[in-house]
Amino acid sequence: MTSVRTEVATDNTSCGPEYVSGPAFPLLIKALSSLMVLSVLFWGAMVVREVDWVDMSASAALLFGAAFLITVTVWLWMLKSRTSISHEAIEQTWLWHKRVLIKDITQAKFIHIPFLNWLIAPRLVVRAGVGLYVFYSADPEVQRAFALLVRGQAK
Repeated sequence: MTSVRTEVATDNTSCGPEYVSGPAFPLLIKALSSLMVLSVLFWGAMVVREVDWVDMSASAALLFGAAFLITVTVWLWMLKSRTSISHEAIEQTWLWHKRVLIKDITQAKFIHIPFLNWLIAPRLVVRAGVGLYVFYSADPEVQRAFALLVRGQAK
């Protein structure tokens, strides 16, 4: 596993990378998650036919419905999530839109495993103020921008 850690200079906001954007998760992760979610939904559809809804409590039905909605929502956002980085901010679309200004970053660590980027999504972990943020990226251009940012070599 390769990781690079450095303190990020916060006095020059114009030294960030040009705008690049790409998918947050690799295609294989999207395919595997789709296969798992669709399998669970198929299995769940088989089980739902056998459930005696009259005997099910309201709280159990609510839990069942919430689990279904959370699973489908997270899966759909995983499929469409995108990460972008520019000279002023890093952003990732997700259930909750994440955005960190480059000038607010005090520490950054780029974590990736060479030759396994297709399976394990590389990520940039940044500290901004008291918060810790994780940005995933499957796009090589975004990953290069992450590496340049961490090394302090961004243009």
